[in-house]
Amino acid sequence: MPEVDVVSDLMAKPRVTVTLSEEVHKILSEWADKEERPLANLVAYVVSKAAKEYQQQNETASSNKDKD
Repeated sequence: MPEVDVVSDLMAKPRVTVTLSEEVHKILSEWADKEERPLANLVAYVVSKAAKEYQQQNETASSNKDKD
């Protein structure tokens, strides 16, 4: 089994702290439980997906603006 450097793996990814309403926390917790994954993992997935969609929308809007 390969040796894993846990410290450098944790340092490789930026971290943020968020504050959620109790309602949103409950929704996300139930979603994470349903998918049998940690809450932090689900939140990272949802935020990553939203960021990529945002980027694609801005790139599309920017390229359409350049065509005008």
